[in-house]
Amino acid sequence: MALVIGDAILSATISHIINQLGSLELLKFARRGKIHSDIKKLEANLHMIHAVLDDAEEKQMGSQAVKLWLDQIRELAYDIEDLLDEVFTELEEEQRASSSKVKSAMHWFFPSFNANFLLTYKTDPKIKRILARLQEIAQKKNNLELRENGSGGVLKSKSLKRLPSTSLVDLSYVSGRDNDKEEILKLLFSDKGCDEYGIGVIPIVGMGGVGKTTLAQLVYNDEKVDAFFDLKVWCCVSEDFDVVRVTRTILEAVSGSYDAKDLNLLQLRLREKLAGKKFLIVLDDVWNENYDDWTVLRRPFQVTSPGSRIILTTRNQDVALMMSAFPCYLLKELSFEDSLSLFAKHALGRSNFSDLPDLQEIGQKIVRRCGGLPLAVKTLGGLLRTKPYVDEWETVLNSKMWDISEHKGGIVPALRLSYYHLPSYLKQLFVFCSILPKDYEFYKDELVLLWMAQGFLPNARGKKRMEDFYSCFNELLSRSFFQQSSSNEQRYLMHHLISDLAQSIAGETCVNLNDKLENNKVFPVPEKNRHMSFTRRTYEVLQRFKDLGKLKRLRTFIALRLYSSPWAAYCYLSNNVLHEALSKLKRLRVLSLSGYCITELPNSIGDLKQLRYLNFSQTKIKRLPESVSTLINLQTLKLYGCRKLDKLPQGTGNLINLFHLDITDTDKLAEMPSWMGNLTGLQKLSKFIVGKKEGCGIEELRGLQNLQGRLSIMELHNVIDARHAVHANLSGKHNLDELELAWVKIDIKDKGPQHQMLVLDSLKPHTNLKELKISYYGGTEFPSWVGHPSFSEIVHLKLSSCWKCTVLPPLGRLPSLRDLCIQGLDAVETVGPEFYGDGSSVEPFPSLKTLTFEDMQEWKSWSAAGVDGEAEGEFPSLSELTLWNCPKLLGKFPSCLPSCVKITIAKCPILVDSDEKLPVLSELKLEECDEVTPKCMFRNSSLITLKLGSMSRITCLEGQFLLSLGALKVLMISDFPELTSLWQKGTGLENFEHPHFVSSTENGMSSTHKSSKLSGCGKLDLLPIQRVPMLLSLEDLCIESCPNLVYIPEAGLLSSLRHLVLRDCKALRSLPDGMSNCLLEDLEIEECPSLKCFPGGMLPVTLKGLKIRYCTELKSLPEDLMHNKNGPGTLSRFEHLEIIGCPSLKSFPDGKLPPRLKTLKIWDCSQLKPLSEMMLHDDMSLEYLAISDCEALSSFPECLSSFKHLSELNLSNCSALKHFSGVGFSLANLRTLTLYNCKNLKSLPNAMQKLTSLQELTICSCPALESFPNGDMPPNLTSLEIWDCDRLNGCLSEWNLQSLAFLRDFSIAGGCFSDTVSFPDEKCLLPTTLTSVWIGRLPNLESLSMQLQSLAYLEELEIVDCPKLKSLPRGCLPHALGRFSIRDCPLMTRRCSKEKGVYWPLISHIPCVEIDDGHDM
Repeated sequence: MALVIGDAILSATISHIINQLGSLELLKFARRGKIHSDIKKLEANLHMIHAVLDDAEEKQMGSQAVKLWLDQIRELAYDIEDLLDEVFTELEEEQRASSSKVKSAMHWFFPSFNANFLLTYKTDPKIKRILARLQEIAQKKNNLELRENGSGGVLKSKSLKRLPSTSLVDLSYVSGRDNDKEEILKLLFSDKGCDEYGIGVIPIVGMGGVGKTTLAQLVYNDEKVDAFFDLKVWCCVSEDFDVVRVTRTILEAVSGSYDAKDLNLLQLRLREKLAGKKFLIVLDDVWNENYDDWTVLRRPFQVTSPGSRIILTTRNQDVALMMSAFPCYLLKELSFEDSLSLFAKHALGRSNFSDLPDLQEIGQKIVRRCGGLPLAVKTLGGLLRTKPYVDEWETVLNSKMWDISEHKGGIVPALRLSYYHLPSYLKQLFVFCSILPKDYEFYKDELVLLWMAQGFLPNARGKKRMEDFYSCFNELLSRSFFQQSSSNEQRYLMHHLISDLAQSIAGETCVNLNDKLENNKVFPVPEKNRHMSFTRRTYEVLQRFKDLGKLKRLRTFIALRLYSSPWAAYCYLSNNVLHEALSKLKRLRVLSLSGYCITELPNSIGDLKQLRYLNFSQTKIKRLPESVSTLINLQTLKLYGCRKLDKLPQGTGNLINLFHLDITDTDKLAEMPSWMGNLTGLQKLSKFIVGKKEGCGIEELRGLQNLQGRLSIMELHNVIDARHAVHANLSGKHNLDELELAWVKIDIKDKGPQHQMLVLDSLKPHTNLKELKISYYGGTEFPSWVGHPSFSEIVHLKLSSCWKCTVLPPLGRLPSLRDLCIQGLDAVETVGPEFYGDGSSVEPFPSLKTLTFEDMQEWKSWSAAGVDGEAEGEFPSLSELTLWNCPKLLGKFPSCLPSCVKITIAKCPILVDSDEKLPVLSELKLEECDEVTPKCMFRNSSLITLKLGSMSRITCLEGQFLLSLGALKVLMISDFPELTSLWQKGTGLENFEHPHFVSSTENGMSSTHKSSKLSGCGKLDLLPIQRVPMLLSLEDLCIESCPNLVYIPEAGLLSSLRHLVLRDCKALRSLPDGMSNCLLEDLEIEECPSLKCFPGGMLPVTLKGLKIRYCTELKSLPEDLMHNKNGPGTLSRFEHLEIIGCPSLKSFPDGKLPPRLKTLKIWDCSQLKPLSEMMLHDDMSLEYLAISDCEALSSFPECLSSFKHLSELNLSNCSALKHFSGVGFSLANLRTLTLYNCKNLKSLPNAMQKLTSLQELTICSCPALESFPNGDMPPNLTSLEIWDCDRLNGCLSEWNLQSLAFLRDFSIAGGCFSDTVSFPDEKCLLPTTLTSVWIGRLPNLESLSMQLQSLAYLEELEIVDCPKLKSLPRGCLPHALGRFSIRDCPLMTRRCSKEKGVYWPLISHIPCVEIDDGHDM
């Protein structure tokens, strides 16, 4: 049963209700409606109940009656809140209506009647019912003997109290903390992090049960610690930070018993004992956040010897930061292996599960549940220590951690204690997180906005910034309730046991639909469900939400993302959920259905008056209904990624409580609604599109002073008067971090460049800005604020497509600028001193790391900042420079780049080289830069990566240049049509430091290998390896697109070669001799049509893989590929052989294939003799076998049945194959069998039922196949596909398909099924496990039978090319059906047409309906 905590939901909720009841607005209404006395009674009763909540919280742990009483209060409090929400909403609507310029006749003639009377009429009976319930609950208070302000904040519950820790530790029950111990010891003996008295406080921080105390014990008892410190003290502080008690404990540890109780005497005595001593004090389990208490406690320590240390263990980072100058040591969970070892010690009394395989498997699952928490491992291990049987272990595995009796272990009270010590305003935030499934990763903003929508955050409607609300999140994070994701530092998640804690407290209030479905309980207590979440599925059928309309009190309905892909909608939701069920949930505050293929919303969404949060992001919505603009409580509206959205509701400006509007990535949105300036509380507005209509101009931004984060202002060409831009008051929006200012992409006629400059000048932002982007600006120069040094916070800046601008702004004066991109400024011809900040005494670009110039069509020269173009430090921090597509750039770029490590220059054909000073350059890419000759451009020894491409004039690389590259590891050369030799002869390369080369092709080579790539070298006819001793270290060699390369010389020189790829070398006739002398592991030869044979000699013994593709003249394979009787096999490591498109190849060499061969693929080798018994070992390691287009294959070797490792067999286009030679397949691990287009195959292997591992069976286009293993199907099939097999028996009722208990996918088409009239026929029983059925090319199919309704799990039904199909089953299709697709079925298409077809009512509830063209409906 849920633990109902007073402080969690009730205390905060009731306090909020009492405040609402006392509001002037409500009291005014109550007096008018004559319900003032009821309101006062309500308030008085709530005060009485609120006064005893603390005592009730304490007593509920031992009293079922108190738990039930608190549960009743909680439900009533929710109902009161909902009623008050209705009242306040209608009062606000009345107020807005009365202030409107247009009033109805009733408002005009009967001003005191109208809505006030109707509201009173609706409210009065509800209040009386609530008051009666409340008075009944208040009376029970006395029977339960609850006292006002019972606990007084003191922890009394025995269930939460724990034994104090001691310094003693049993090392035999500790696992996986050696590294942590060493790290703490380093901190102990370090001189860093000490205060002015030489004392260092080392905090160990982590969630409850993670092992902080154990780690402190390990350190405390270390021998080096004993030798280093004069005194050691262990003090368990726990929840009550009593300075007197802690001081006495420390004093008695160093001097024996001491009776004084006066703090002054205690501290004087302690200071005396510690004077001049080097001590270690462990303060274990500290919760105190009072800085004054800490300063008092540490006063006696200030007379000690330097080097004294205090180790602090706490769950709260804020406590650690308050007490220590050391960084927190965040203790992580144990690894799985260490957890398993620890579990075995506690459960079995030994460190492993040797000889207990049955218990080991269950034990591993139990350990995974513990999530690396040693205390949880210990708890469950100790529970099982006296339970040696498998069924007892399974019982524990299937039990919730919170159902285990607390006296059996300590993890439950340990974690509950963390919750107990939360402030009341944090408790309800944490409990709400129980709707998040385990392992769900969330963003901070995402959760905070949900909290805000529930009214959990104080003053959410005020002018606070989002950052102010983050403090609640950060406090929960600091207390280890949240953890940072290891995959994305911006996301967070909860530990499994913390999630369990939240769920145990929330009970039925917060429900995750996924968990409930696992127990076949969708909504067990619908009247208690207030918050609900569920993980998106591909097809959300109505059945999943069949009882959703019953949850009348539901406040939250959230679909959580299925995967992390940030784009597009992949899931489908039944229209009935939107149009029917949701309209009944009048108390919804949060509705999130992001990620679905929703195209429209019903108007009824406007009836959900309590909505605060609406999220339809990443859907296919084109427009929101206008009724959305009546949701006056709405705070958050998320529509990011709605790429088809073209219009917002015209009344959006009426949503005066809107706080967050995200319309990022809504490319089709062409205009903003009118009067957006009314939304003065708006803090997030991702985009504003300037319009021409009244109320759509840029001046609407004037009142949005609270905007923060990112803002893009688009369509600035619509600003007619620059004075309107002034009214936008961007300079007053000091919370904006990122700003984009964009005109239109096309050059339109406006008031000219001067007007655009005035507009941009008027849009000067606040100097707090960190990122600026200006696009399609049409002025000839930038205003003075762009590049002004007062913008000292700008880190990222981009100027894009400002095609009329002739001069760059003085960006060098921006002190924090780190990334600069200048793109498409076509009118700029010179970059000179003005760019650096001409006349400024400050060093230009002091922080710039990356600089990019792209698409600068008229740029001709780049001069430096100094006099006469000479400067030594214009880019002192620049690490990456890119020049891309600057066709007229001539001359040199800056000569001194002391920090530059990467330079990319591409499509700069007339840029010439110069004597640059690049002392740390490690990566250089040159492409289409014909005038640059690397011989003197980069004379340094630091270059590691060199990529040269499309440089048509280079005939060779000069020796002096090459000799200067002593550190080179990566060299790529591509598309050098004039290259005839890599380097000049006689250059003395004998002393060359071996360069490392890499290939960027698809061969999968690691860039860490020493490798080389030669690509597109049209005139290279000889690779002069024999003259280049440096290649002795070469590991990866790729030669590609060298049409004149005839041969490769002696390969024995390449003794370190690991990977060799030869691709598209048309003239290559032979491979190098002596390959056996190198360490080759992978050899790949592709599109070498002149290659006929392999050289003599053995293949390298290290060879693991050989791929030969499209070598049309190859006639033989290397002899030593096979193992012969006459000698031991040489290829002991060989695992992969692939031969594709070699029509001249006739046979394998004599012998057997290597025994360790795992994959064998032979495709399109029409003359190659088939595999024979003589080529195969009985005990081969073969796992994958694929043969295609082998005309000579007529039967299969019988020994194939002994291949116990074979998991996939694929035979296709083998026209001579007729049978399997009576082979009885007993392949124990075969999982996939595919037979395709084997025209003469007549029978399948015998005893197919023995293939117990077979999961996928596909037989297509085998027209001669006569027999099928009727009744003898492989029993564990999950997928069965039969297409175009003419001679098979097409009567499915004789196939005994119902025996396939695991079949999920079933597909039939054409052939023997062509005469089918009804599918399935009345006698055919399909497996009820089917989730997907595909039917195609059945020319006589007329109807789908009632048998389909028995497929309770069917999710997808696709029917293709059945021209006579006209009938669906009577009644309904399977309830689980999520996708129904009809293509090339003209009769059925008409009957299923939207709204008009006779079958539309039958299929309209299906989430995804595709008719003919594949479009969903």
